[in-house]
Formats: sequence, C-alpha cells, structure tokens
Amino acid sequence: MTTSIVECPHCHYKFNYEFIPSASFYSIRLGTQRIFKCPQCKDLHAFNVTHFGMDPSLPTHGDNSETGVGGRVLALLFGPLIALIVIPYILLFVFGVQFIFAFIVPVVLALVWIFAYIAYLYRKSHRQLSGGELVVS
Repeated sequence: MTTSIVECPHCHYKFNYEFIPSASFYSIRLGTQRIFKCPQCKDLHAFNVTHFGMDPSLPTHGDNSETGVGGRVLALLFGPLIALIVIPYILLFVFGVQFIFAFIVPVVLALVWIFAYIAYLYRKSHRQLSGGELVVS
C-alpha cells in the first residue's frame, strides 16, 4: 500500500492516507486526486494524493468504508450502467429492435451518465463554505 499525507480542504484535518495506487472500491480516482469522505468532518472532498510519505505524528486512515463515498453514490454510478446493459437484451430478443439501437445506444447513454455523475461529484467535492458564502475552488 502507498501512503500519502493529505489535508481536508474544508476542516484542514491532516492525516496519512493508505491506498492502492491504481484501484479503489471506496473512493473515486481522478488523476492525482481522489474523492472520499474526510474522517473528521464526514463530507466528500477531493484530496490530492501526490504528497507521498508518512508522518508518524498524524493518524492513519485507509481506503475503507470509513472514508468511502458510500453505497448510494456507487449505486448511482453503476445502476444506470447495469440497467442500460440489460435493456438492450430485452429490446433485441423481445421486441426485435435492430442491433445498433439495442446495444450501442444504451451503452453510450450509460457511459455519458457515469461521466456526468463523476463530474458532478468532482464539482460538489470542491465546494466549501468560506465566511458564509459558497466558494467553488
């Protein structure tokens, strides 16, 4: 496991974050950032995980259910993909719709949904309250 020192952009809580560099079941990886919950304020934020190393004076939290994005977020990400993969089989075998409409169009729509939802989460995770007004960083 790789360890990185991260700081919450909202509550400025610093901690060591243990993660697998290319995979996660609990966070969303976006380049050098990961979206997960801060263990202190329990809000979703984008954390920069490029400051590798470990500070023994800081608490250590891993890529687990405590920091995970939650089941609702994962269901909203993968639910449409599963539904739009099952729908083509029904369209093709029950209603006899052409191949292009039965398979390619629903899968493209599912991928658009997932990328739009990840963009929404990324935007939402960058919002923080600063002096009573909403600031997008």
